[in-house]
Amino acid sequence: MNILCVKRSKVLGLLVVASAVLLISVLCTSAWAVQGEDRFALGNEAYAEGKYDEALSFYKGAIKQKGYSASLLYNMANAYYQKKDVGLAILYYERALYLDPGNADIQANLSLARKDFGLIAEPASDWQRFFNMLNLNWWAILASGAFGVFSLIYLLRGIRPGILKGAPARILTTFCLLCFMAGGTGVAMQYRNINRGVVIRDNVRLLVSPFDSASSSASIKDGKIVRIAKTYKGYLLVEGPNGKSGWIKRNAVESVVPSGGRS
Repeated sequence: MNILCVKRSKVLGLLVVASAVLLISVLCTSAWAVQGEDRFALGNEAYAEGKYDEALSFYKGAIKQKGYSASLLYNMANAYYQKKDVGLAILYYERALYLDPGNADIQANLSLARKDFGLIAEPASDWQRFFNMLNLNWWAILASGAFGVFSLIYLLRGIRPGILKGAPARILTTFCLLCFMAGGTGVAMQYRNINRGVVIRDNVRLLVSPFDSASSSASIKDGKIVRIAKTYKGYLLVEGPNGKSGWIKRNAVESVVPSGGRS
């Protein structure tokens, strides 16, 4: 009996400790999120007062605490736009649009920024515009969901051949296949955007080889979109406007899709 009591007390003690650890973790996470929201709000206040550097400092702090969001990136882009920082303004508008492709405000401000800075947008076909309506995650969810429903239908028909027959079943399976194809194409199209970068320094030289002494074939204005092909030491091989390719210094370009905590 005493042994059982001891074991029971140990179990209860472990449960209490585990509950306390869980509670502390939740409270810390909540506090961390609240701090991130506070920094975002403080950034908005600083922006409204015209203190754009201070606003950006708060926004970057919010990113470190709560991660990226379309609204946060959009506000950062607005601050860089007010500072006339061409490259970073375009970069953060593009990042915000990647997370929220259908946002009319982001699209309008990006278009306005390009117009004010004398930049020409990349030409996009109707297909590209359609597949840019959603980001990579949502196209993947659509494709996975459609494939899951399609598989479930055939599984149920294999178990009970009498169900899900006739025109309704054919319509449903056809719809699932179309959604799967659209989702897969959307994933492929959006995956290409991962290689897009924005030139963040003005009049960057496009070099014929990845060395400081290499000759220059052209220059690229800040705010221009390039496609990153590969990396070599401190250089990136990119395809610039008008299909021109060459090497530029890595610190002259930032990826539209950020890796890690880069900002």
